[in-house]
Amino acid sequence: MRGPKRMPLTGRQAEALTLAADGASLAEVGRRMGVTRERVSTLLSTAYQRLDVAYLPRELKRSAAVRVARERGLIPAASTPEKASAP
Repeated sequence: MRGPKRMPLTGRQAEALTLAADGASLAEVGRRMGVTRERVSTLLSTAYQRLDVAYLPRELKRSAAVRVARERGLIPAASTPEKASAP
């Protein structure tokens, strides 16, 4: 990994990345955040730079950014469905 171990994200960048982590489109993330699709794109692009994944191919950036941000504790870990208790 290049760069500092923990490069912080702004609150809005972390929010956009957290919402995008579940596969939501830019438009859907924008609706949830109350901003335009273009603003979400800018937030995510800047987050990719701060997380040092901007160099990756387009189709890999989002998942790599989510992984790195979760590893660094910058966004919440993925929610896991609760397992049913065995009787």
